[in-house]
Amino acid sequence: MNRIQHLIEPRRLLLSWQRPIAGTERRTRRIVGEIERRDEGTVFRYLPNREDFTKAQSEGFRGFPAFGLKLDHEFTTGVLEAFGRRLPPRKREDFREYLARFRLPESFNGSDMALLAYTGAKLPGDGFELVPDLEGIVPPLELVIEVAGFRHQEVSAVSVAPGDPVRLVPEPDNPQHAQAIAIHHASGIIGYVPRPYCVAFSQWIAGHVVEAQIDRINGKPDRPLVYLFVAVS
Repeated sequence: MNRIQHLIEPRRLLLSWQRPIAGTERRTRRIVGEIERRDEGTVFRYLPNREDFTKAQSEGFRGFPAFGLKLDHEFTTGVLEAFGRRLPPRKREDFREYLARFRLPESFNGSDMALLAYTGAKLPGDGFELVPDLEGIVPPLELVIEVAGFRHQEVSAVSVAPGDPVRLVPEPDNPQHAQAIAIHHASGIIGYVPRPYCVAFSQWIAGHVVEAQIDRINGKPDRPLVYLFVAVS
């Protein structure tokens, strides 16, 4: 089983939100806020000036429950505690199994920011996920990412298996996103690198060795989720 060997300690996490599932329409993860680690503490704020935020509001976004929707406010109290409640306690008996799910080492000694970054702190049904800001992060590193848009591709989940190698191919002429990075499998294009990662991944592809393979497949039969294990050296 793959394991993350080079832990990153991000100073910034992006809060993404995705509207609830409705039929077969495509959904986009919108960046609506950020958590920033400063010398004096950890700060959360919304990003109302982003196009993503405006689109998220039109799709039903009403703020993160722990903080309401104060658009011009910096939250400085209880930030990590609020997001940390979305994770199991480190003292729980099955915490090692939780770490293994995200390919983290059993001896994980990273910060709460790192744990939030690697796990995403997702809960079923509310659409929130934390994404590390990878710009400026210098390899080597490893991470697990979800394949975006898998169910919209003409590839069946039975065509891919854990361990299958994939290639990450930039698509500068993509009409939807000029920084799009397609994920090529032997059976065809299976999806894309999630948008918040694309800038960093483009830099790594241009200047480093990027290797990726199918890590796991889960989800529901009609909505399979495919994850990659990515190593950058």
